[in-house]
Amino acid sequence: MEEDKKTILIVDDEEPIRDILSRRLQAEGYECVTAANGTEALQNAFMHDLDIVLLDVKMPGMSGMEVLSRLAIDHPDTSIIMVTAVTDINTAIGAMKLGAYDYLNKPFNMDDLLMRLERALERRRLILKNKEYQRRLEQRVEQQEGQIQEYYQKAVEALSREQIALGKLVTALGPYRTDQDFPQMAEAMSLMAEMHEPYIRGHSQRVSIMANAIALEFGCSKELVLEIQLAAKVHDIGKVVIPDNILFKPGPLTPSEFNEVKRHPVAAVDILRPVNYFKSVLPLIESHHESYDGKGYPHGLSGDNIPLGARVLAVADAYDAMTCPRPYRPRLSSEEAAETLKKGAANQWDQEVVRAFLRVLQRESKKLLAFT
Repeated sequence: MEEDKKTILIVDDEEPIRDILSRRLQAEGYECVTAANGTEALQNAFMHDLDIVLLDVKMPGMSGMEVLSRLAIDHPDTSIIMVTAVTDINTAIGAMKLGAYDYLNKPFNMDDLLMRLERALERRRLILKNKEYQRRLEQRVEQQEGQIQEYYQKAVEALSREQIALGKLVTALGPYRTDQDFPQMAEAMSLMAEMHEPYIRGHSQRVSIMANAIALEFGCSKELVLEIQLAAKVHDIGKVVIPDNILFKPGPLTPSEFNEVKRHPVAAVDILRPVNYFKSVLPLIESHHESYDGKGYPHGLSGDNIPLGARVLAVADAYDAMTCPRPYRPRLSSEEAAETLKKGAANQWDQEVVRAFLRVLQRESKKLLAFT
């Protein structure tokens, strides 16, 4: 814990839970503020500079999801962790889309909660650091616009986009050195990619949640489940090499533009290869856009030649991409995305993996109906 106290807002309609959490977290060095409902939560958020919000999903009056949507807009730098007594993947994914950082089920393990709080603080630190960097950069640009423009032009001519991207990553991730820091490195890399492509905010986290559910349903080994989770966090880091005019194009891509997009799995592997921690997940990342019928990229692998972890990742990645808006198309509903997966099973995706995912969706949908 840093020397200055970090402030946590605990929002729960059950007073015993608020008291227990507040006492324990204060003992750990946190400053705690509590709220019994959504209205109090928004008032406290206005009055305090909050680092983290622990927000109960189901509350009388204003729901936790409604509070989340307001906090995410008014306090975008605050890390919000949703808390619920019901295990529901759809609610978790919905919360991530609205701006939540993490999702925790009751009853929770206090050690696990403390670990998640540390990760949430690290995420906030990275965001604030990036904003401060951007502010200082803008000041320098205003003061020395002519000199910086000339330097930028020379740099673009001298360095490839991959070298620039890798250089930024190396600079930003320099403090990460030990084995314990590598999970934080993965979080930081994922966050950097999503800051570059803001309309996919939370994509990697949601893909990780869904891929984990599929892997467990499919009966993957514990080792493979962990590899899939890690691969999901950094699977899109290679998109930093795609030119912005292609990445944010509002219409269809030309064949040459799509060839640029298809470079990102190999680019991700090139970026991650120097770090031995990621060695086991490189095949999963490189192959997550291969198609079961051999018509994918980058190597045209087919069937069981595609690593199982990559086949799992591909289904989770595709579902989240379809259910989120993009510059070139609106989002699909969950039902429409599921139907697309069914139609593409055995061609684009492994049909057994698709079936496992559809079982997860069906089960979680029943839980949601029972919950509501």
